[in-house]
Amino acid sequence: MSTRKVKRPRAGRHPNQDPAPPPPRPETPAAWLIAADTVALVVFVLAGMRSHHEGSAVWIFGRNAIPLLVAWFAVAALLKTYRTPGFMIVAKTWIVAVPIGLTVRSLWVGSPTGWRFVVFLAVGLGFTMLFLVIGRLLLALITGRGYPQRRRT
Repeated sequence: MSTRKVKRPRAGRHPNQDPAPPPPRPETPAAWLIAADTVALVVFVLAGMRSHHEGSAVWIFGRNAIPLLVAWFAVAALLKTYRTPGFMIVAKTWIVAVPIGLTVRSLWVGSPTGWRFVVFLAVGLGFTMLFLVIGRLLLALITGRGYPQRRRT
């Protein structure tokens, strides 16, 4: 007589069958991600405009928004940000594009310089990331969509 225990299969499954994968989450269309990022960066520019009072609002908005948005979407195109799902690609785009955009803006405007530029860059990096994350989270909540889950092998 054998003392070996026999595993009995659970109902409806073969004992060697892998568990069923979870259903995939729907992807967020790239156009919606582009819109959310644009809104986030524009909100950052509008928040920063509160400290500027010289010139017209349209001029101030343009000189602050154009360098940032052009840098963002140029880097996003190079890195294929909207074709590759995940937070890391957004972080890579952010760490390259935002310093470029803020530097071009500072060269265009002529200020800030020196240590004030370092502080401006640090604050700009922090708040752009905050607004980008908030924008992406709101988009996920509104649409019920997120990034596709990656398969672990």
